[in-house]
Amino acid sequence: MVELFRNPKIDWLNAKKFFIGITIFLLLLGAAAVQIRGFNLGVDFTGGTLMNVRFKEMPTLDQIRSAISAAGIDTSKVTLQPVTSRPNELLIHAPQLVAGKTEAERRVDEDKRTIIGALQRLNPAGEVAAGKININSIDAAGIEAELRQVDPLDIRAQYFPSEHPYRQVGDQIISFRDGRNKGFLQDISAIQTLNLEVKDYPNFDQNKVKQVILDRFYAGKIDLNLAGRGEIEDALSRIDPLGVGPGSDTYSKAAKAISDYRRNSSGVITDISLLQTQDVSAELLDKMKPYFTEGNFAVISADVVGAVVGQDLRNRAIYVTLAALAGMLVYIAFRFEWIFGVAAVLAVFHDVLITLGIFAVFQWEISLTVIAALLTLVGYSMNDTIVIFDRIRENTRLRRKDSLAQVANDSINQTLSRTVITSGMTFISVVAIVLFGGEVLRGFALALTIGIIIGTYSSIAVASPMMLWWEYVTGRNKGRGRPAEPKSRAAARTLAKV
Repeated sequence: MVELFRNPKIDWLNAKKFFIGITIFLLLLGAAAVQIRGFNLGVDFTGGTLMNVRFKEMPTLDQIRSAISAAGIDTSKVTLQPVTSRPNELLIHAPQLVAGKTEAERRVDEDKRTIIGALQRLNPAGEVAAGKININSIDAAGIEAELRQVDPLDIRAQYFPSEHPYRQVGDQIISFRDGRNKGFLQDISAIQTLNLEVKDYPNFDQNKVKQVILDRFYAGKIDLNLAGRGEIEDALSRIDPLGVGPGSDTYSKAAKAISDYRRNSSGVITDISLLQTQDVSAELLDKMKPYFTEGNFAVISADVVGAVVGQDLRNRAIYVTLAALAGMLVYIAFRFEWIFGVAAVLAVFHDVLITLGIFAVFQWEISLTVIAALLTLVGYSMNDTIVIFDRIRENTRLRRKDSLAQVANDSINQTLSRTVITSGMTFISVVAIVLFGGEVLRGFALALTIGIIIGTYSSIAVASPMMLWWEYVTGRNKGRGRPAEPKSRAAARTLAKV
């Protein structure tokens, strides 16, 4: 094995006061940051919406923030983070904005839809209404779900022998759109001409239901950058712009070609005329224009987490970390001795606390990927510590006349090359992820980068001195070194070296 240090003679334990000072400073700094600023918890823990959006032409952050504010969302709680590795891409984090379980979880979907609506208003060509749903891009189940959320008839959880009244309404509206209006509503106010009727609900008030439809839906062109493949195929089939009949294989192939083009063009269709391929004819594109548009952006991904789920994930993250530490404590106690396990676990716990403290200082977001990094750090740092402890155990058998402090110090020096090489190579890898891995992995890589530095430090400066301190306090090292010297004096002098 390559050795960076040949026969090092560093007196690590003599620098214990310096190391203690560093540890106390870092712990107090982190504790102060947590107390004053708190943790910047991600959507995984706070609940809310995390959207990855890619624009044809990126608006300014002020324009986006103004549009979101105009849509009724408190922008002080919204984070806009450009993706540095990919131009025109933006991460939008809107935390849970409403207190209370039922209302909060309902608002999560509304926030997502409102953000999309707000971003659509940035496109001058867009035919949208912020926060509303395009009646031409939804099915009966979607209308039913929206009516259930608002519940204008105060139905709640009543049982119905036939279909739910709101589902019956959804079916009638979709039949109205796809039948008389040939699959596309030009104006949402046309719903007023529809006579809605439902079975098994004598108190049905169609005016209340229609008002919800008018308030929460709009009629506009279908956005090819937001519609999925199935939605595009369904719309083409029911509108039938070529007159070849609903369900034609022509529309299925066209929808697939459009979806493939969007995926291959970084997620955004910049011009509908560019879609022409073997499966998307120029005639079809021309006849699609009255019904379809290409918006200014596409949602690459959207993760929605309710407040209750976020709290549950936060609690589980704590339990998992503590369980990992407890399991390692038992293993090391069995493999070595109990005090070795306690010292190693406390050193690793020290690593996790300091890493979290640094995240609090710089207000870096803590997400589930960061928790995964912390669990990785627990195993990585523990492995570093065990290597040193294993060498201490070997040397104590071979050098029974030497003091435990000297054996521990020499063991640290003997494993120093291995520790630095292993940590250094891993450090280079995670720094590369920080620099080139993109925003999704940045938190994971930052946690590991800090953790590797702190973990290497604690394996040398925290775990071994802690183990030695306990050994000498309990007098378990008696019989090592000069045998004639009284135990109390030998322990006191050796402890001074630790």
